[in-house]
Amino acid sequence: MRAVWRGSITFGLVTIPVKVYSATLSKELKFNLLHAKDGGRIRYRRVCEKCGQEVSQEEIVRGYEISKNEYVILTDEDFEKVPLKSVKSIEINHFFEPSELNVIYYSNFYYISPDKGGEKAYYLLRRAMDETSSMAIGKMGMRGKEHLVVLKNFNGGLLLAQLHYIDEIRSPSEVPGWGIEVEVTDEELELAKKLILAMKKPLQLENFRDEYKEALLKLIEAKLSGKVVTVTEEVSAAKSLMDALKASLEAVTHGQ
Repeated sequence: MRAVWRGSITFGLVTIPVKVYSATLSKELKFNLLHAKDGGRIRYRRVCEKCGQEVSQEEIVRGYEISKNEYVILTDEDFEKVPLKSVKSIEINHFFEPSELNVIYYSNFYYISPDKGGEKAYYLLRRAMDETSSMAIGKMGMRGKEHLVVLKNFNGGLLLAQLHYIDEIRSPSEVPGWGIEVEVTDEELELAKKLILAMKKPLQLENFRDEYKEALLKLIEAKLSGKVVTVTEEVSAAKSLMDALKASLEAVTHGQ
């Protein structure tokens, strides 16, 4: 596995050399775009709107627009000169209770492992965080951005999670219907609670798989072999909310 970042964790005067690895990988099916008429591959080209010529990646620079059609040009060397400790170090600002962090702030996840010479300090930090039920928050610079990050214990190691900054979270009040309250009967509420409790059990993520991807693969295999693809029938809706609750509860309790 290839590290995506290499630097150190610092807290107080303690420095821990570490490597950071992506904790997730994409398993989705990838499709190429084709011309329906002749099956030719559709490709996107980088074209300069000023001269109309296609340009290579090496000819492209990043520009920050300061006014209409006026830019400050920044090169890769400029980005490397940004005077931030977080470019090479994850500086822990403080520790906190895990319950204080709302799930909506989480973004990408990475595994942190100790680099050569950092094993003891890494283990000490992990164990101390575990025994104090603490998470750490700090910043790290990666891929042209300074990320807000947290560190937490996970399966015998340290997990790093990138967070959204607070101004990147949209207010839920912008969502139509958010916070709506309507009148429900006591019987409807009790049935809903009974259904939830009947369906409640320990979480086992290994029991879930990407059935849509599996169905797509079967569809591709069927088309390759010339078979007729059958369409799944839609589930018929119940006549009312009460009927749906009662039928669902009966199905769950009889199925156990």
